[in-house]
Amino acid sequence: MTTDTHASLQRTSTQVPVSGGKQLTVEPGSPWPSAYRGSKYSIISTQNHGDVVQWSHMGDIRAVTHMPDGLQKALRDLGKRDGHGSFKVTASSEILTKVPAESYDQTMESPVNRGHVPVYVGTLDGDFDFSEFTNNPVKASNGEISVWAGLPFDHGETWIACNDDVLRWNWQDYYFESAFDHPEIVAAYKDLRPVGGRLYINEHGHIWGNVDRDEVPTHRQDDIAQAFNDWQRSASPAEQRLVNRRLQRTESKSVENGLLPVNIGHLSQFDDGLVPKPIVEDKTYFNDTSMEPND
Repeated sequence: MTTDTHASLQRTSTQVPVSGGKQLTVEPGSPWPSAYRGSKYSIISTQNHGDVVQWSHMGDIRAVTHMPDGLQKALRDLGKRDGHGSFKVTASSEILTKVPAESYDQTMESPVNRGHVPVYVGTLDGDFDFSEFTNNPVKASNGEISVWAGLPFDHGETWIACNDDVLRWNWQDYYFESAFDHPEIVAAYKDLRPVGGRLYINEHGHIWGNVDRDEVPTHRQDDIAQAFNDWQRSASPAEQRLVNRRLQRTESKSVENGLLPVNIGHLSQFDDGLVPKPIVEDKTYFNDTSMEPND
């Protein structure tokens, strides 16, 4: 549990690119017109700390921290019972949540009017992190890579560096291109994993992805080995547990040692700092995602 996050909810509008080359201004409390994405957290009630923000994976690994000021009240006002339940934080620090359609008064303006409606809550401002590890490591100015020792599951927006070198956001069978081009992000990832694949961008702007150490190109093998050795020497027990769990969960017959989570860099280091933002071209996505409660 952190001592003080100094984080708060800012009830400010945000700009969202949509199909047709348009951009919408979305106000807090309004339906979210784009992909429901980001790092997943939940507000829960605990015996020792009261109401807190929790991150968890499959119920067996957890971390908690203080909640941003104003967030619980905003979720309660939107129809989340007692202000509890899950929310997501995008790479632009936008806070999103889902509200039961029967509890939400703006379904007429929403892409969906049944199930659970995605809603924009506001933006996250300030230091939002955990005490035993950090999701906001100091970025290396010399471009060195390192092991990603922050949250390794349900953390960050899920993007795909595709075979055609385009960055696409992914959920189930849906793939939506970013409104912007990101050749440098794709190239940086494929320099470590030529086949491409999933990478993740968190609310602090850090980009991390999974690397098969046996398939790393020859010219980067020493860099990966050095990053892994540095992590083994300096990682805290909490960081070791997280990375080892990621390695265990990604083991397979073809990847016996699991996929190593690697910090690729920070958004500010690539493509003029442009934050990827998906454009939803297939409107059936909204119906499908509304059926996932995400409470």
